[in-house]
Amino acid sequence: MISLLKRQALALALLMVVVFPFFVQANTALTPAERQASIDGVIRILNEQYVFPDTALKVSALLQQQQQSGALADITTHEQFADKVGDLMRQYSGDGHLSLALIAAQGGVSHRLIETEARKINNFAFEQARILPGNIGYLKLYKFWQAEEAHKIGHAALVFLSHSDHIVIDLRDSVGGSPQLVQYLISHFVPEGTLLWDLQDRDGKITEQIRSLAVPDSELLKTKPLYILQSDGLVSAGEFFSYTLQQLGRAVVIGETSVGLAHYTGAAQVNDWLFVRIPMYRPVNPITGTNFEGVGVEPNIKVSAEMALYTALRVANKGS
Repeated sequence: MISLLKRQALALALLMVVVFPFFVQANTALTPAERQASIDGVIRILNEQYVFPDTALKVSALLQQQQQSGALADITTHEQFADKVGDLMRQYSGDGHLSLALIAAQGGVSHRLIETEARKINNFAFEQARILPGNIGYLKLYKFWQAEEAHKIGHAALVFLSHSDHIVIDLRDSVGGSPQLVQYLISHFVPEGTLLWDLQDRDGKITEQIRSLAVPDSELLKTKPLYILQSDGLVSAGEFFSYTLQQLGRAVVIGETSVGLAHYTGAAQVNDWLFVRIPMYRPVNPITGTNFEGVGVEPNIKVSAEMALYTALRVANKGS
């Protein structure tokens, strides 16, 4: 099982965005009074919206202790506040989705991360759809984009692969993204109306049931042997895809145990310069009664990420 520190480090790496808009001034000064007000604002949002109320109370108390003890006195800029307090929130909660961000740097208040890496932008992150030797369909995906165009491209890619004998979906370099795209892509492989997961709010009430959709031209895909490749860096939406199809008995997951970030995340504004990316809903798999938060998706066949494709091809060719 991947360690808590490694999960937090991976989650932090996911949340870091390498953009420096010309209008953002570095080292924006923060007074002690503003620091206290910002702490109070973060605590208020945690206790109003965080998916686990008990955890919100614990994190709030620890942040207040840090502030009152003077441990946060060295925070004198907006940037330092977002970095240090955000780190403390993840440390105290064990939740890699919980973070702080600057409104100016992110261009507004949003749960979506600004993406700059070319392979996660080009063609909405669908990099390859090809037929490998042995009539094995192969799809390489770097991110689950929240865009209608991503649905269209994903559908076209899967229909192209539908006449192969086996299908391999490579998520080893994939990051998070849209649960809606996860739902849509999964719908190609399972019967319409299949319950994929429930959504619970912070009171434990089911607010929505996520079911598979009607997808045209997908009948051939519903019976194809399916293999999903993953690494120990796979997070969030990619984990949803692997975990859901694995638990339905529809896919064999090959590779390494993933990070373990399962919660639905939204965004809430603290003040005129700061917002919180905060988990608001807990997905629950109808088969396991839980999810992969904090533990990751355990592969059916555990091998190094580098050996995952080779292993999938070997297994597929034996089953042909």
